[in-house]
Amino acid sequence: MKSSTSWAIALLAAAVGAAGGYWYGMRTQSNAYAERAMARAAALAPTNAPGEAPLHGNTNALFSATLDDLRGQSVKLASYKGKTLIVNFWASWCPPCIAEMPDLSRFYTDHASNRIQMLGIAIDNPTAVRNFLKDHPVSYPVLFGGMNGANLSTELGDAQGGLPFTVVIDGQGRVVYQHLGQTSYDALQTIVSANP
Repeated sequence: MKSSTSWAIALLAAAVGAAGGYWYGMRTQSNAYAERAMARAAALAPTNAPGEAPLHGNTNALFSATLDDLRGQSVKLASYKGKTLIVNFWASWCPPCIAEMPDLSRFYTDHASNRIQMLGIAIDNPTAVRNFLKDHPVSYPVLFGGMNGANLSTELGDAQGGLPFTVVIDGQGRVVYQHLGQTSYDALQTIVSANP
């Protein structure tokens, strides 16, 4: 009987040890997975740095589109051809989008007289956008993109489909800058100065 009890205790200890080892291994694996996911997410932030060759972007899709403005009026994006154009895809539920809006608004105010245009294309519900902009107005025009806006973002190089996504298009219609993630006044200044 004593031998059976010793075996049962040994088996129980082995089972507890195996379960603990399995739990620890899974926890370590989950932590490693989470760390890899965070690293991938961080690596997605800048699509390209100022001065680097931009990814391919189809500006024809953008300039052939028509989107509604905040008053419900249709805007043909072809009217923005021939000038430096900054296009920012955003949503009211996106914290980095909200964080960069003061810089974008200030940049547009400072540079609008220099043949620089800026558009915010909201990938969001029109009611949510209007309500958001009542409390957080910006100096540049905002258009409603909806699913068409998401497709335009992809056409302009946002392969990950993330927000915010900013593109700078020069006066010849070439994409000269693409950035996934929060951008800044200084980054836009660098790009616009390099592409007059």
